[in-house]
Amino acid sequence: MWNLAKKLQKRGSKNRPVLAIDLGGTKVVVAAVQHNGRILESVRERVDFSDEYKSLLGQITRMAHPLIQKYALKKGAIASAGPLDPVRGLLLNPTNFKGQSSGWGVVPLGHDLRKKLKIEIAVENDAAAAARAEIWLGAARGQKNAIIVTLGTGLGVGVIANGAVVRSGRHLHTEGGHIIMNMEEKNWLCGCGNYGCAEAYLSGVNFTKNLAKIWREPGLTGEILKQRALNGDKKAIDAFRLYGERLAVFFCSLCVLFSPEQIIISGGFSNSAKLFLPVTKAKLTSLMKTRRVGVDMMPRIKISKFTDLAGILGAACVALD
Repeated sequence: MWNLAKKLQKRGSKNRPVLAIDLGGTKVVVAAVQHNGRILESVRERVDFSDEYKSLLGQITRMAHPLIQKYALKKGAIASAGPLDPVRGLLLNPTNFKGQSSGWGVVPLGHDLRKKLKIEIAVENDAAAAARAEIWLGAARGQKNAIIVTLGTGLGVGVIANGAVVRSGRHLHTEGGHIIMNMEEKNWLCGCGNYGCAEAYLSGVNFTKNLAKIWREPGLTGEILKQRALNGDKKAIDAFRLYGERLAVFFCSLCVLFSPEQIIISGGFSNSAKLFLPVTKAKLTSLMKTRRVGVDMMPRIKISKFTDLAGILGAACVALD
């Protein structure tokens, strides 16, 4: 991975672009991306789950075909929310892709896209792809140990350790968002079906959705909550303060597991960082005070400059690998 980042930076824009697809629980983005990371053209839509997997596959195919033809694309990659198996290109009953059913089971996403699009397609977890993007072109350039935490519909965790993407056993992605922080707190239900996962507390969508239930405000959105806090609403400010403390606890767990030099926050909810990040930094400093001797384990915390483009650029990086 480390060598790939250097190699991609040296390649010129004359090389053939690739197809990059970023698939989340709310939106799908399809783009043609040059070897230097320049996005030539992109299309963004809300994900169509009206007919479950069938409608999603049709949507991606419809969005991708014009770009494949226009730019003569021969290979690509999809960065998708999981869980998934990147080696076999399988979605494994994805947490946030449910439509009207209880779950999809095992879905051969890579195989089906190759069949529909008639080009090479690799499959990668969206958080791992975001990590690749950050080390290629973003805040992790020059770093061999970094964690990218994506705060969106779900909570993605991509880990770079000693210059390589960290996998779990059987080459699966490390699903850090489903570390259980408090299984007894029944107000915080995760999309995976368990209570108290980090994703239940910290993904932008779940944070707002669960507060809406607790406060009995069905119309509550992340933007409304953010504006309330900015306008001085104590209830909203306290919610963001608690969010910041929980994020610090989660970061502490990641630090003792992976020893990152920096943690990079991306995803749509990172736009609200000024409401919680000062609390997170202060709390994490306290939690890590005994782990700064010999090797300083306290990471730098940064906001990604990509916001919601890390998935697309990460998918492009995968396609170029």
